[in-house]
Amino acid sequence: MGGLLSNPSKKGRSSQQRYTLGMPLGGATPTRNPAEILQCLYTSKYESHRNRVREPVEGTCTWVTEHQKYKDWWEKETSGLLWLSADPGCGKSVTASYLVTYLKNKQNAIVCYFFFKDDNEEQRSATFALCAILHQLFSQKEYLCRYAEEAFKRKGVGFTEEVDALWDILVKAVAEGDCGDVICVVDALDECEEGSLDRLIHHITHLPGPQTTRIPLKFLVTSRPYHKIERELGSPETTIRLKGEDEVNALTADVTRVIDEEIKNLESYWKQPGGLGYLRNLLESSADRTFLWVSLVLGILKDSADDSRQEFTNIVTTAPRDLAELYTKILDKSTELDKARRILNIVVAAARPLTLREMNVAFKIKRGHNSIKDLGDLPEGFERTVKNLCGLFVRVIDSKIYLVHQTAREFLIKGSSPGQGNWQYTLCPEDSNFIMTDICISYLSLEEFVSDPLVLVGAYSAKKESVDNYLQKYVFLDYAARHWTDHFRDSKDQQRELFEFTQLICEAGSRRFLTWLQVYWFHVEPFKKCPKDWTHLMIASWLGQETIVARLLEEGGHIHAPDETYGTALNLAAIQKDKGITKILLQGGVKAYLDGKEYNILHTSEQEQQEQQRLITNFTPDFLNRSSLVNVFFHLLPSPTNALRASHRFGQHSYLLLLTPW
Repeated sequence: MGGLLSNPSKKGRSSQQRYTLGMPLGGATPTRNPAEILQCLYTSKYESHRNRVREPVEGTCTWVTEHQKYKDWWEKETSGLLWLSADPGCGKSVTASYLVTYLKNKQNAIVCYFFFKDDNEEQRSATFALCAILHQLFSQKEYLCRYAEEAFKRKGVGFTEEVDALWDILVKAVAEGDCGDVICVVDALDECEEGSLDRLIHHITHLPGPQTTRIPLKFLVTSRPYHKIERELGSPETTIRLKGEDEVNALTADVTRVIDEEIKNLESYWKQPGGLGYLRNLLESSADRTFLWVSLVLGILKDSADDSRQEFTNIVTTAPRDLAELYTKILDKSTELDKARRILNIVVAAARPLTLREMNVAFKIKRGHNSIKDLGDLPEGFERTVKNLCGLFVRVIDSKIYLVHQTAREFLIKGSSPGQGNWQYTLCPEDSNFIMTDICISYLSLEEFVSDPLVLVGAYSAKKESVDNYLQKYVFLDYAARHWTDHFRDSKDQQRELFEFTQLICEAGSRRFLTWLQVYWFHVEPFKKCPKDWTHLMIASWLGQETIVARLLEEGGHIHAPDETYGTALNLAAIQKDKGITKILLQGGVKAYLDGKEYNILHTSEQEQQEQQRLITNFTPDFLNRSSLVNVFFHLLPSPTNALRASHRFGQHSYLLLLTPW
């Protein structure tokens, strides 16, 4: 990478020798937790996410590496950012995947990558992106794990949820770790959630930092040419921009190569070697540099019942050039619109792509079903059913269901503009989430989870085996247990219709409740004992269900019930740093639980305040809930001095002090 490092091969060899001998750079103590740190950082299946992207046709994408803007970025002596922008459907993700392979093969550099996608919770956040980059870096240079050790000691797995903390680790590891050149390829920046995107852009546009002016770290990002991205990616002094939307000749040449390759594949499929060349000019004249349009039309040709020249010519010449019109034409071919719409609602709302087996269950289950037997037969060939209903609008990759493209998602979801036809802008997010909530709760309500409950005993490995075997048996349980509450929250005004059903699956101590809670708990806290005496109010407080919390407080009951380890519902809301629910519980008079005693935080006497100060003096934060609750106490007490003492003593545990006074 130009002159980023003087004699990098010598430095790399020296660092590797020292690491092999157990002598980390600079004489620092080697990390004692590399395996744990790597495990914490593996928050997403970033390899399979890249595998979703189609392989580039030979000869395509090379225009990028031959472009002067790319060469300027590559030859830059210091850290740098290259932004490749292009319009929807013009092959940005394919190009990004190509560049990952190209860069790995071209130079002796560490190449890390991440592919953002709006349809998967693992691909939406900048924290997942930075975790994936660090995991790739540390997997290749394990001794670099020591740069995450301090954050790991102070915050545990929590450090993986902070963009700034992860970025600091990355920069320090590359700057000081003597690991050679590091290149990060990040695709579809515009599909990153806004909450973390701003911080990520801030960091990558401020390379190099003031104290690390020559760190061998470069970023290559792709996105649509949105004004917000353009405004935030910075000035030409910090960003080199390659405008794909202006590279008409290069993209047209690549589209032509794709058409030639796909026509050969189509000729092989229809057993007409050399017989479909007449389609080349027809496709090329209509494609308008859009790979997606070409792919969709070729898919229609492949699915045609008639392979005659007249029919194929008619398909290409009548295919709408506008993607929205083409999507409408594809979906209008469905013979069962209601069933197609149900599948699309599920795909759009799903927190992650569903497998064919999961979709099979979700598609068939209804609120009135009592047992898995009520679902009837679940045929193995469900992919054919999905294709028959939705056509080319969906794709199946590695037995998982996706929309054909991000533009397909945007085509479906209702916005401020009115849509045209039967499909455009017809799916409301609240309705889609309500459908998913209904599906999940209906599944969790089945009798099998009472007659055949999940029982976990023994060490972690034994529990993991039990969970894995149980989830193989009950295929939709993993999704329903982990995501029903999010769908319930996002169904907004429709929550009331399902309130009674939530009571059934959250009945304290019931087998049905403990079965799904154990699956959920094993995912979020695999090494901690799953609570077994939580009430509906407690689980609602833990999972951020404001509507349910308010309704349960109205109904009364034992609202102060404590769990031996975690305390009351108020303790749980404090642990989760949920300001809204904490406020609701306090206004509802819910007591807190600390060191075996109940406290009404809003009505503490002077004696009780002194007792709380004693707890602070003798406190060791072994239980997260205790430190959180002490901070709740002192946040709400009149004396700001007490709050400052609590903040000073508990450091990173002082979550509730971040809340503004209500």
